[in-house]
Amino acid sequence: MYTISEVMKIIYAHQNSVVFMALLTYLFGFLQYGTSMAMQVKDKESPFYFWMHAWYFGHDLTFSLLFHQWFVTIHWWLFEVLWFGCVIFVGIELFSLFMSVKYERNIIWKKYLHRDVSERTGWIMGIFGYLTGFAMFWLLRLGLGDHICLILMMSTNTILAMAVSWKLQEMGDRRFGTIALGWFTLFGTIFTFLPKGYGFFATAITVLDHTWFSLLGIICIIYALRYLWIAYRYPVNSLAKN
Repeated sequence: MYTISEVMKIIYAHQNSVVFMALLTYLFGFLQYGTSMAMQVKDKESPFYFWMHAWYFGHDLTFSLLFHQWFVTIHWWLFEVLWFGCVIFVGIELFSLFMSVKYERNIIWKKYLHRDVSERTGWIMGIFGYLTGFAMFWLLRLGLGDHICLILMMSTNTILAMAVSWKLQEMGDRRFGTIALGWFTLFGTIFTFLPKGYGFFATAITVLDHTWFSLLGIICIIYALRYLWIAYRYPVNSLAKN
C-alpha cells in the first residue's frame, strides 16, 4: 500500500507541521483513553466495548514489538516516543482486562454463555479475546502493507467514534466522565479526518488523501455528535456526578 521511505520523505519535507498535526491528534486520543480508564476504575464499567479493548491491545502490542523498525530502520524521534507510549498502554490494556474480568464479566459474556460467568471463565474469554485482537492487527498490517501502522492506527479512532454511543445507550445514564469523553471523541475524530495539509493521516499516507476518506470522516463525526446528543439527554447517575 505504501513504503516506509515514501512516508518518511513526506514527513521529512514537512517536519514541523507533521509533528504538530500528529501530536494534536494523539493528544485527544490519550485524553479519550485516559477518560475511559478513569470511568472504568470509578464505576467498574468501561465506556468501551470489550472487543474495542482487544483491538487496541492488538495495536499497542504490535507497535511495541516493532522496536527495531522505530529505533533502527526509521530512527525518528516521534515514532520512538510513540513506542514508549504504546508500551505503557500495553500495561494499561492488561489492567483493563483485569478490571473487565473482575467487575464486568457478566456484562460482557453472560449474554453469550447464558449463565453467570466465573472469574476463571472470564479470564479464558478475556485472554482469548486479547490474543484474537493481536492476531488480527498483526495479520492485517502485513496483508495491507501498513508498515508504519498508520492506517490501522487511524482505525482505532474510527471504531471509537462509531461504537461509543451504542455502549452509552446500553449503560443508560450519564456518569463521571461521560460528557468529557464525548467532547474528546468529537475533537479527536475531527483531527483524525482532516484533509491533506491539515490532518496527520491524510498528509503522511497518500492513499488516504481521497474523497472516500473524507466521507468516512463525516460518518464518524456524525456518530461522535450522536454520542453527545444522547449524553446530554440522559439523566446523571445518582451515584456519580459529571
